[in-house]
Amino acid sequence: MKQWFVAYTQPCKEYTAQENLMQQGFKTYLPLYKRLRRHARKVDTILSPLFPRYIFVELDVKRDSWRCINGTHGVIYLLMIENKPTAISTFIIDQLQLQEDTEGTVPLSSIAMFDQGQSVYIKEGVFSGYTAIFEKMDDKQRVKLLLNFLGREQTIQLPFYAVEAA
Repeated sequence: MKQWFVAYTQPCKEYTAQENLMQQGFKTYLPLYKRLRRHARKVDTILSPLFPRYIFVELDVKRDSWRCINGTHGVIYLLMIENKPTAISTFIIDQLQLQEDTEGTVPLSSIAMFDQGQSVYIKEGVFSGYTAIFEKMDDKQRVKLLLNFLGREQTIQLPFYAVEAA
């Protein structure tokens, strides 16, 4: 039975890993999103992996020769538990693919963990223990929050893992 697994790639080698895995006959899925890039007084939009350094691979562990994935150019290793590849739910892949727009990219707004205006608890960093209001998630996987600090509303940015629902 075919299931989805996760391969950890070398830095910035998601496309290389995908190409080499597909040449070996594996079905892959690399979700992308549009990101603004600012460089040399120029701003343009580029496609970037939604999950940097990770790519999804569909295979049948009992039938397919999956050990070759670890030796694939661009791949470091297949995520495993107790020497067995760790499958992820097909539902996750299906939901990501359903969120894709006509250009095949996943809008960041569709996978935001919080709704705009939702109260969140800051669990890490200088403002640990404070409650703030979620504004948005940017293209670098940071959350933009509105924090009432010292009697004033301050806008701060934190990594997405530093907050949780209040």
